[in-house]
Amino acid sequence: MHREQITVRFSPMKRIVSILLVSFSVSLVAQNLTERKPVSFSSEPSSIEEFKTIQLATANSPEGAAAMLVLAMSMYGKNPELGRKAIVLSILSKNRQKSNKPTAVDGVDLGGSDSYLLGQLDKYKMLPNGYWKGAEPSNGYTPSLPLTVETYTNPYSGDETSGKLKLFVATKGASSYRPVSVEKDTDGLWRSKEMSSLFVGMMPAK
Repeated sequence: MHREQITVRFSPMKRIVSILLVSFSVSLVAQNLTERKPVSFSSEPSSIEEFKTIQLATANSPEGAAAMLVLAMSMYGKNPELGRKAIVLSILSKNRQKSNKPTAVDGVDLGGSDSYLLGQLDKYKMLPNGYWKGAEPSNGYTPSLPLTVETYTNPYSGDETSGKLKLFVATKGASSYRPVSVEKDTDGLWRSKEMSSLFVGMMPAK
C-alpha cells in the first residue's frame, strides 16, 4: 500500500513560537500542574472601599483570593499606604492583629510575621507587577490588559471542599510558579494564609 508523506513547513517565526508553546506545555506537565480559571481586573482600585467591593465579588474562590493578593501587591507598588491596607484585607483574618495605628484598616493590621513582607516589596521593585499575565523581565514587567492572574494546582494542593487549597501563581520572573496557601475565612471569602513565596525576589528587568 502506498503511503503519502505529508511535510509541514514552518517559517522561522512559527517554528520559534511552536517551540515556546511546546516548552511551556512540557513545563506544566513536568510540574503536574492543572490550570484554574484566570482572574482579570479592568483596572486597579483607587480607594480601600473600592478594593473591598472588588474583593467581595472576586474572593469567592481560591483563585480569587490569590488574585486579590496580587492586586494588593500591585497597588502597593504605586501607593504603599493604600497597598498596605489592601494587603491586610487580603490576608486571613486570624493572621492579622488588632491595631489603632494609621497603617491599620478596620482596626487590624499585619501580624508581626507578615510585616517583613512589605520590606521585600520595597527591595524588589519588580514584585508588584511580577505576577500579572504578560509581565516579564524582557518588557520591564509590563502587564497585559486586562490585568490577569493565572493560577494552578498540583496533586498535592488539597481539596477545595475542605476550605483550604494550595495554589501556584504563574510568573515569568522565576524558574517556577510561586506557591500560596489560601483558606476560606469566617465571612465566607477566601484569603491568603501563607504567601511568603510570592515576596521572594525575581529576575531583574532587562
